[in-house]
Amino acid sequence: MHYSRVTSRFLALVVVSGSLLVAGCGPRGESHTVEQILNDARVAYQTSSSKIATGDAAALKSLQSSLDKLAGIGGGGDAKVIANDVANTLTNLIVRAGYTARPAMSELINQYRSVAGDKSVSSSIGAPNLKLLAARTYSLIAAELNTTQFKL
Repeated sequence: MHYSRVTSRFLALVVVSGSLLVAGCGPRGESHTVEQILNDARVAYQTSSSKIATGDAAALKSLQSSLDKLAGIGGGGDAKVIANDVANTLTNLIVRAGYTARPAMSELINQYRSVAGDKSVSSSIGAPNLKLLAARTYSLIAAELNTTQFKL
């Protein structure tokens, strides 16, 4: 009798643990491809781009063109030159960005400068790391356009 009680409790523990393990290991968004992440960020940016202030419209249009080129969409060029252009554009925009967006924008500028200045690594247009960097930039700019709209 004592043996069957221990066995049944052990089996119940195994079943509960197994079901929790299976339920707790479901996908949490990590299964998105780089292209899906980039596309989602571009769509968010394009939705927010109607809020562009007239003074920043040209800079943001140039930024969008450069980000698309880095991601391998609609053009080519030297990734290091384009990354430097993106860093310069973000540097000009950061002074009017909201205070909460500035640290993230500074980090992106540093990453673009790193891509532009790294002699040991050959960065190619459309590389996954550049696509993710472009997606992060699109997301940040979309968030800025939805909040302070570069009006500081």
